[in-house]
Amino acid sequence: METNGKQQADSLFEAMQNDKHQLLAHLLSPIEREAIRQRYTAFEYSLNNTKIQISHQTSKQLRQLTVIKISLFTKILNESALYLISNDARIQMFLDTPIEHHYFPTRLYHTLKGLDCHTMFQVIELGRSRVSHSRNMGKVGMRILDDLLKKYECDFLFV
Repeated sequence: METNGKQQADSLFEAMQNDKHQLLAHLLSPIEREAIRQRYTAFEYSLNNTKIQISHQTSKQLRQLTVIKISLFTKILNESALYLISNDARIQMFLDTPIEHHYFPTRLYHTLKGLDCHTMFQVIELGRSRVSHSRNMGKVGMRILDDLLKKYECDFLFV
């Protein structure tokens, strides 16, 4: 459990440093951003010239709240993006096509079926993090998915 929390903290820290994720700067409060910079360890926060000691436990709670907030915001963004591209018949047909018709390698096919993904839309809905960390999903499988999504110009949805 603690390893998962460390991975979340590291990925949030990397996202904050990445220019492509500047939405996080507007979405998160200053104390949440500082907690990410401190990688959710104990730290001292200054609020109107008053020093506040944030304990490790409080940082862990902040991490949980931040992950929930980002997940909800990401879901809203994905739904908006799906609505915008749903007018393109080629992309819509790609998203609705059963994964059996994409001729994935056997291992990738069974991994996606094990995740209860029957269409590419469900793969996108599940998200990159859940798919990449699933059992038997390797770098080759992720590259195949990325290439296919890029080909149909909906790779930006797979976050």
